[in-house]
Amino acid sequence: MARTKDTQPLKYRIIDHEADIGLEIYGKSLEELFINAAEGLFHLIIEGNDIRPEKGKRLEIGKDGELLINFINELLFLWDTEGFIPKEFSIKIEDDEVKGSVIGGLFDPRRLRIKQEIKAATYHMFSLIEEGGIYKARVILDV
Repeated sequence: MARTKDTQPLKYRIIDHEADIGLEIYGKSLEELFINAAEGLFHLIIEGNDIRPEKGKRLEIGKDGELLINFINELLFLWDTEGFIPKEFSIKIEDDEVKGSVIGGLFDPRRLRIKQEIKAATYHMFSLIEEGGIYKARVILDV
């Protein structure tokens, strides 16, 4: 797995794209990769780390297309409709479904700032591979 300068495993990195923005995401399991994708997504959306875990959500996301894209778009839906910011995940991926829960907080402009709007995860240049026990995905986000 790629590492940061201080030898921590790299969770994600931001990649440039002509009109949009992308994430390259890493994980030792699909579950870790999905959680790292959520962290990278909200790193792009908000500034600040003061998210109080005050609300829980059940997740049941089926595969109608690519599961990672569906997962990201579900998180964007929760953000757009409720201002929900995920903080802690307990998920399992099997049989082309994500099941589990997420605990997070609601956006509070006194503690957080919106950096940019992300509309959706796209299929453009999407990839998800496993090499040597490490999962790696690339997702382009429509801004």
